[in-house]
Amino acid sequence: PVYEGARNSAFLKDGGLKSGYLSRVGRVIKRADELNAVIILSLFYQRQDQYLADERAIRSGVTKAVDWIKGKGYRNVILEVVNEYGHSGFDHAVLRSDAGVAGLVRLAKNRYPGLPVSASYMRKGQVTAQVAAASDLLLVHFNALPLSDIAARVKALRSSYSGKPVVCNEDGRTASAAAAAASASVQAGASYGLMVE
Repeated sequence: PVYEGARNSAFLKDGGLKSGYLSRVGRVIKRADELNAVIILSLFYQRQDQYLADERAIRSGVTKAVDWIKGKGYRNVILEVVNEYGHSGFDHAVLRSDAGVAGLVRLAKNRYPGLPVSASYMRKGQVTAQVAAASDLLLVHFNALPLSDIAARVKALRSSYSGKPVVCNEDGRTASAAAAAASASVQAGASYGLMVE
C-alpha cells in the first residue's frame, strides 16, 4: 500500500528463501516463458533489506536465488541483483555502494555464468562504472530524464560500455509521454520499461 511498513520479500533473515514466495514467482516465470516473455527478477529493493540480518545474509540470498534459478532451468530470466542501488532507503551499506553492488553482480555471475545479471541505479538513465563493468547489460531508469535526452543517453551508454545492451526497466511517464519515451528508447536501440504506479 505504501513504502513505509510494507513487507514484500522472498528472503528470510539469514538470506534463506521462502518456498511459498518462490512458488508464486515460479508460476509467473513459467507463464511468461509460455508467452515468449522475459522476466527481470529483482532481489533487493530499498525499504526491504532491513529484514535481512547483515551483509552475509545478503550474499547468501544472492547465492540461494541464483541456485534456485539455475536449479529450475529458467532461460527467460534476467537477474537484477539490486533495484535503485545507492538509494538512502537501503539499510545495508553493500547495497548502497558501487563496489558492493558490483561484487554482488560478480557473485551471481560466478555462481551461474549463463545467467544475465545486472543492477539498476536510481534515475536519469545513469549507471556507475564498477556495476556497469561487472554487468552483462545496463539496467537504467528514465525517471526524471527529459524525453529529448533519451536517445543521446542510450547512445552514450552503449559507446561507454562496449555496446552492452541497454534495458530501461523503469519510466514513470504516462499516456502519450510514455509512448513517446518508448519510441525514443527503441529507436535508439534500447528496450523500454513502463512503471505504472
